[in-house]
Amino acid sequence: MIDVNLMGSFNVIKAALPLMKDRKYRGPASIALMSSQVGQVGIYGYSAYSATKFGLRGLAESLQQEVISDDIHVSIIFPSDTDTPGVKEDRKVRPELTNIITGSYRDIMKAEEVAKKTLDGIKSGSFTISCNFEGQILAIATAGSSPQRSFLMAFLEVVLAGISRLVALFFLWKWYRSIKKWHAK
Repeated sequence: MIDVNLMGSFNVIKAALPLMKDRKYRGPASIALMSSQVGQVGIYGYSAYSATKFGLRGLAESLQQEVISDDIHVSIIFPSDTDTPGVKEDRKVRPELTNIITGSYRDIMKAEEVAKKTLDGIKSGSFTISCNFEGQILAIATAGSSPQRSFLMAFLEVVLAGISRLVALFFLWKWYRSIKKWHAK
C-alpha cells in the first residue's frame, strides 16, 4: 500500500516536477494528491491505508513550500467513500466493527461528484479540498499547519478550532466505546 499510495505519488511528482518548473507558459500549475478522509482521522480497520493517506498530507504540505516560488500550487483531496469497485469490495471484507464505527457518516459518493469537487478546488487554488460536509468539518478540525489561501477559511479554522475539536472528541469517544463493547463480547 505504501508503494502505491505514497511512493507512487512521490515518484510521479519527482518525474513531472522538472518539466513543470521549466514550463514555457509561466501561469500557475497544479499538483493534486488524492488522499481520503481516513487521511484526516484514523478509523479502525484502516491502519495501513490510513498511514499512507496521512503520509500524502505531509508530502503535500512540504511540497507546497518547495514549489510555491515556481507558481505551482499543491492540492490534497479528502473524499469520503467513493462508488468504485475497490470501495465496493472493501465494504464486503472490512471488519464488522469498522461498519459499526463508521455507520451512517460514511455515505458513498459518486465518482463524478468527487471529480467535480476536485476540479473546482484545483481551479480555485485550494490546498485542502473536501468533498462533503463531513469533510469540511474534518478539514477545519485537522487544519493544523496546512496552507490556507482563503482568508475566510483561515478565519473559520481559527474560530471553529475549539468547537470542531470538541465534536471530534465526541465521535472518538463514541468509537472507543464501540470498540470496547465489541471486544467485551
